[in-house]
Amino acid sequence: MTIEWSNAARYNSFNSFKGLTYYEHYKQIVDWLHGQGELPPPIECNLDPIAECNLRCSFCITQRYLRYQREEVGVMRKLPLDYMLQLVDFLVDWGVQGLCISGGGEPTLHDGLPQVIRRAASKGMKVSVVTNATRMTTELMESLLLCQWVALSVDAADRETYRLVKGGDCFVQVLDNIQRLTDLRQRTGSSAQLCFKFLFLPENIYSVHEACLLAKKLGVQDFHARPPDLERPDIIYPKQEFTVDMPRFQELLGRCHAEETEDFRVYTVTHKFAPDLRVVHNFAKCLAPPLIIPILTDGNAYLCVDKKMERHFKLGSCYPELANIRSWWGSDQHRRAIKDVDVSACSRCTCGEYNRQIEDCVLEDKLCRSFP
Repeated sequence: MTIEWSNAARYNSFNSFKGLTYYEHYKQIVDWLHGQGELPPPIECNLDPIAECNLRCSFCITQRYLRYQREEVGVMRKLPLDYMLQLVDFLVDWGVQGLCISGGGEPTLHDGLPQVIRRAASKGMKVSVVTNATRMTTELMESLLLCQWVALSVDAADRETYRLVKGGDCFVQVLDNIQRLTDLRQRTGSSAQLCFKFLFLPENIYSVHEACLLAKKLGVQDFHARPPDLERPDIIYPKQEFTVDMPRFQELLGRCHAEETEDFRVYTVTHKFAPDLRVVHNFAKCLAPPLIIPILTDGNAYLCVDKKMERHFKLGSCYPELANIRSWWGSDQHRRAIKDVDVSACSRCTCGEYNRQIEDCVLEDKLCRSFP
């Protein structure tokens, strides 16, 4: 069994049991699905500001419309800055707590990103950014340090592996950018949590300890390693067979955890996957998608963060009129879209553990909540 985190770090962003803090939200979702009450606003907005990327990651789950079928996005591949600022105001008024700015694309390629971060932070939202760390201006770094956390997707411990898995020769540049960011964090006293991200791939899996040492040397707060989803039908990956030497793998993860200190935490997260690191579903129904509203660069929202730009999962328009969201969020159409999901046809589920919690703790009461 993989040790995912130490006991001292059990309360962390990567622990899916945080979903139990959403119990009241879960219950409202279930009631609404049964035709009772209204659907509450989502907890998070997952925002993709631009559908472009300066790398060609072999494992990218949005490679279909970023590279191969670009026509799916349509004419608008970049959300206007004024619109995103208005969106932040709308989300705050609606009651959305978190704003995760990510991709479908590399968000730092949008020059308006610092302003969006600052607007959201000034309004009291918790903000996060997922970036490949290839582009770090001073203005951008200063804004990133207003976030609660920043995910820095590196996925390699050396230049050659980076080139293989990321499709670009930016490794030295990325390390320099991360070092500059960690130095600025130290100088300013920012509480932003900087996370070195590492996906287990055939090309890099046995260099995970070297990557962990590199992350520690750079001065980030978290090292997060997990499996990717290479089983999606829309991913063109060069090596579909992925057999892992599990004893060797477990030993390397143990060495990673041995590097932990009070200022450097290690998370080797596998609980959303089977023991052999393949996709698994431990739930029967799709119930958790309303926790998040993904808004993409085509100006539309989709049912689920794992179904971006898939027309069958389009919920409705968010652009240019933000008021449109209120017209379809919680509608009969929205309810039908969730009930029609065939879980067996899904690949990795970002919200899989939340689906399981709703089944086990709301539809049933396996925790016996009435007995503290």
